[in-house]
Amino acid sequence: MAESPPGSVPVGPMFAYPEIELSVKRDSNIALVPDATRKADTIWILRPSVRLEAKKGVNIYDLTYRGEYGRFESQSTDDYENHDIGANANLTLDARNHLKLGLQYQDKVDPRGTLNLAATPTPNQYTQTGATGLYTYGAEDAKGKLELDGGYYDKHYVNNRALGTSALDHNNTNYGGTFLWRVMPKTYATFNLKQSVHDYVESTNTLDSTNTFTLVGLRWEATAATSGKFSVGNLKKRFESTGKAAGRSDESGLAWEGAINWKPRKYSTVDFITQRTVNDSTGLGDYTRNQTQQLLWTHAWTSRVSSKLSGSYATDKFSKAPVAAAGGADREDTTQSIGLKIDYRMKRWLTFGTEYTYGVRDSNDNNSDYKRNQLMLLLSATL
Repeated sequence: MAESPPGSVPVGPMFAYPEIELSVKRDSNIALVPDATRKADTIWILRPSVRLEAKKGVNIYDLTYRGEYGRFESQSTDDYENHDIGANANLTLDARNHLKLGLQYQDKVDPRGTLNLAATPTPNQYTQTGATGLYTYGAEDAKGKLELDGGYYDKHYVNNRALGTSALDHNNTNYGGTFLWRVMPKTYATFNLKQSVHDYVESTNTLDSTNTFTLVGLRWEATAATSGKFSVGNLKKRFESTGKAAGRSDESGLAWEGAINWKPRKYSTVDFITQRTVNDSTGLGDYTRNQTQQLLWTHAWTSRVSSKLSGSYATDKFSKAPVAAAGGADREDTTQSIGLKIDYRMKRWLTFGTEYTYGVRDSNDNNSDYKRNQLMLLLSATL
């Protein structure tokens, strides 16, 4: 039997990597509502997880479970349990052919205030099953490469169905391809075409639609101190005939997606993520045009002390969601957050951390404004 890697135990032909985290969080606004009606609470959170990994030659297989159990000291109706199970296979068939397969099952909640529905008395619980696949053709040093990917998931809400969650049951099928052409030793031009089909379960629902993305961009690998990708192009959202008959409008416009990783030092990393896309309605309007930027700086100050500084800025424009107080203009939100987490590694297997996050949403609908402070202390342990 091979020697167990640090933090693992052998389980037959696999190695198990267990981890557990206990945290306590003070949240100043548990339901994301304006200051006049907000409630604060203290939440105790337990996060157990385990990853089983096996290797056969160059192929890697893993099975993971991640749980999250939250208990509120005062508002016990907001108690929740999240379960996430996944299985993945990363296969190298030969020098030119590679395949990644994944299966996932989730039993989770959308916390109160995260959907655009009438206020619900409890978090909105859902189950979701899905599968993904990515096939890559092309040797590592090939001039051109081809990626074909696809996926499917089925999402079903369990509770608060009479309050609107039943209308959000849907399945999603997505597929697409990316052609990569090397323009410099470690830089590729990319040409991407992908579609996602949204099919809602209720026969009276008129949100069925197809999103089509046509994007061109660059992808670079370990060029100097950076790696990343960026693509820009066009997005088209087309509703089915029932949606158009109900007055829903198609959308066409600019879209992009990008992720950049910069390592100015071997102990310091900066990640930047940006996206412009369209999200389906969760109870308000036809759809939401979303634009998001996120920045994360991770820095190891010593062998024991590290920090993560994060920030995000997002805008959401709701199509056909008039706000009377804004003179009948469609609703627009700006959401910002900033956070700092500091970890102290007391032992190889034991880490203590503290985290503070501040978030604010400013909307032309005053009933959707909120401010939120979260302070958390956590203790995590591995083998």
